[in-house]
Amino acid sequence: MRLIILISCLILLILPAVSLADTTLYPCGDFSGYLAPRLQTGNAARILTTALNLRPVPTTQQARLAQLSPATTVQVLDGPACNQGFVWWQIQVGGDQIGWIAEGTNDDPATYWTEPRGDLIMLTPADGIPRYYINIGDDTYEPEGCMRPPDDYNRVQLGYATLNQRTLFMLDNASRIYRDWGGVYSFRDLITQGSYNVGAVEASFGTHDGGGAIDISVRSRVDWSVMWGEIPYMIEALRIAGFAAWVREQDELYPYSSIHIHAIALGDAELSPIAREQVEGERGYLRGYNGLPESYGLPILDAWGAPIFCAWMAEDEIHDLRAPEYYTAIANQYLEADDLNSTLAQLTRAIEVFPEEALLYSSRATIYQALNRLEEAGEDLATYLTLTTAESS
Repeated sequence: MRLIILISCLILLILPAVSLADTTLYPCGDFSGYLAPRLQTGNAARILTTALNLRPVPTTQQARLAQLSPATTVQVLDGPACNQGFVWWQIQVGGDQIGWIAEGTNDDPATYWTEPRGDLIMLTPADGIPRYYINIGDDTYEPEGCMRPPDDYNRVQLGYATLNQRTLFMLDNASRIYRDWGGVYSFRDLITQGSYNVGAVEASFGTHDGGGAIDISVRSRVDWSVMWGEIPYMIEALRIAGFAAWVREQDELYPYSSIHIHAIALGDAELSPIAREQVEGERGYLRGYNGLPESYGLPILDAWGAPIFCAWMAEDEIHDLRAPEYYTAIANQYLEADDLNSTLAQLTRAIEVFPEEALLYSSRATIYQALNRLEEAGEDLATYLTLTTAESS
């Protein structure tokens, strides 16, 4: 036993642990024979679609410390170091775990297992749960969880639900984001309806006929209660991952319909026509509405906040379609229906999104006056005058 311990100690002495600066033991030279490095020390990086081993030193000859899941964001501390045909980087993950990862392989075909993500910053909103953002250039930030899904439309079966691999990748990314915030469930375990479900549920009015559509339960697996405290985080995580997502309330779709989250994968090439309309149509997510069709009345504002946009969406021609004139047009429809409160709600949302649009304040002041809310009408008129004066000066 003592001999084994002595040999183990000698091995540890022979294989030095590499410090933050000790990369000269593994020189890279001109990177000939290695995958061209893309990561940079001091910036964030992210694991792509392959789980990656975290090693104590830049070699595969020591046992891994952990295995990092796809979509994990890490901070690059040191590197590069080159060994065994891999370019290695020392990274920190989860706030305290430090080790080395290989950036990719130069084998045919050459494949990157990581991607650079730029500066990583943390903001802590009122709920006390940190949110991480990436500076993607020109002081533009996107949520850390933004990640382009693969263009993989092969279908997989999860229980009775069918999804394509693209949607499943997005769903797993949303689960990771949600669980990083303390969520206890994987969205895979909460699926109540999948995609390619042609005509099976009449109340879905065709949204699930093609790919990219999924319904998710919001009831606790412990006592079947509605997880009201979790729903905002579930919605936010799904939207960061690339879904248009809303809650469909109890009885909202038809009598006794169950409460659930309805989600549509943005940019899915196999969306049904009605699902695509829920994303980009006049009642759609990208315009700030909840996606319900005409049979539910005039367009209904999205009750779960603004759409979330990532750089990959812009590259795929998925853009913010909200516009002050569009909100005003819908507000006028409510006004014609003598629904002053809904008219007010439309204009208020428009001002939240476009606070510098002077005419919106003038329009809302008129509605406030009609509702006999004179103090608020006066405040809006004052803002209108301030903005128009600034425009003319």
